Amino acid sequence: MRNSKQTRRLNCLCIILVLLIGPVRFFLRGAESVTFNFLTFALFTAAAVIWIFQLQRRLLRPEIRKNLIWVGLLIILWMLLRTIKYVFTPKYSVAERYLWYLYYLPQTFLMLPMLFSVLQIGRPHDRPISRRWKLLYLPAAVIVVGILTNDLHQLAFRFPAGPENYGEEYTHGPLYFASMAWVIVLFVAMVAIVFRRCAVRDNRKKLWMPFVPLAVGLLCFASFFVMQNDGIISLYKVPEILCFVYAAFMECLILARLLPSNDSYDDLWNASSIGAGIMARDGSIRYSAAQKSRVTPEQVRTAEHEAVLLEDGSIALRSHPIRGGYGFWTEDVSEINRLNRELAETGDVLAEENAMLEAENKLAEDRVRMEQQDRLYSGIAGSVKAQLDGISALLDDLPEDEAAFEQTMKYACILNTYVKRRSNLLLLFHQNRKLHSTELRLAIAESLEYVRLYGVKAHGDFSGEAVLPGELLLAAYGLFEAALEAALPETDAVFLRLQIKDGALTLRMELNSPRVCLEKNAMAETIAALHGTLETALEEQTEYVCLTLPAGGAEA
Repeated sequence: MRNSKQTRRLNCLCIILVLLIGPVRFFLRGAESVTFNFLTFALFTAAAVIWIFQLQRRLLRPEIRKNLIWVGLLIILWMLLRTIKYVFTPKYSVAERYLWYLYYLPQTFLMLPMLFSVLQIGRPHDRPISRRWKLLYLPAAVIVVGILTNDLHQLAFRFPAGPENYGEEYTHGPLYFASMAWVIVLFVAMVAIVFRRCAVRDNRKKLWMPFVPLAVGLLCFASFFVMQNDGIISLYKVPEILCFVYAAFMECLILARLLPSNDSYDDLWNASSIGAGIMARDGSIRYSAAQKSRVTPEQVRTAEHEAVLLEDGSIALRSHPIRGGYGFWTEDVSEINRLNRELAETGDVLAEENAMLEAENKLAEDRVRMEQQDRLYSGIAGSVKAQLDGISALLDDLPEDEAAFEQTMKYACILNTYVKRRSNLLLLFHQNRKLHSTELRLAIAESLEYVRLYGVKAHGDFSGEAVLPGELLLAAYGLFEAALEAALPETDAVFLRLQIKDGALTLRMELNSPRVCLEKNAMAETIAALHGTLETALEEQTEYVCLTLPAGGAEA
């Protein structure tokens, strides 16, 4: 089906509004920054709002509609941050720098609702994508938080003269390149998914459409590299081009019918032979296919709650409320009625037996599932029992002194972080025996955050990543917590290095002035089962701990 005139007109209007930014920038180059930036924001926002309105009107699947509306809202947020940065904040101020950092929030998170929408291509309506895809929000959040805290570590942007002089000179760090790689990898993944899932032959003929905005974006960036600020890039800035390419790519997926939409209703009903239609709330039939049975508004409203039988019970009318009215359809149930009569005469006993067997099977399945869950949760509770008991003891005997109370609660947070993170690792391990080393890195990093909150200097250095047996990650995190709890509260500095190389895991810790040292035979059975080694030493009031777990873990 072709796209409706309204859709084509509104799409053209959106393109015109975005293209007007170039002439506005050209003719108002010497005007006040406030006027120019407000006009640019107004044009881009108007285009985004029109597009969001179109998404609300056209998209059939709620999850796709919600994802793409988030894309439009994040585009508006990106343009709003730019406008605030250039209009309301002094140049080279702290506020301007953090608004610059905030650009990476919409830029990073934009890719996820786009990817989730593309993953819906070719999937049945009743089979949403796996919830595990939502885990992609974690690395996105890490990237954004890392950039927002750039002043602390300068891993995204490095300022030789200090952050306060960021406008003079800066270079890009690894976190910046990670954010760029994030965008590129997800976009390439979306393109690959579009190619792979475009199974309908008619849709393949329109597969070129989503690549038109990509080609336009590549031409714009080529102009930037060739002509610097003399070409089209002087009229359209990189964020504007990126936002246009993102929205246009998703819109072209809709126009190519890769994402289902409800344009061209008239053509649908004229081409359909099913007995269906749409009725407005006032009772007028707006759309109706050729059908043998005529229906009344009262019958359509009644069919919302129960089937209305027409023509001596051979036709069943059903309806469902939609925005602005009702959708209704008819079904020929004469053959079903005949079969039902035969089944009613000969199948009562079989139905009862099947019902009993089904109930027994369901009870057995529920029993097995409950037993598995009980074992899993009991195992998790047993694994963190010492920490839970410690938290309970702290809360039962809270000091009255405010400073001591605060330190006690901070220590309880350290124990609670371990309980939460180890429980999460155990749940993931229950689902998949092998885990990515990122899970261990995130767990240790969060524990170190609360150690720093406790007042102890803490630093973690992480290198390498791989998919490892879950036993290795659980053992390493358990040993880390054991050494940490033994050293607190006297220790004043903790340094940690986690290295993943060739499938092997090495955890090194340095703890200055520990309360007590970690026992040399700590977790001996667990480490021996994993064919690992544990080395501890105390030199000049500094405890050194080195845990080595070879590749393969218990299989080594």
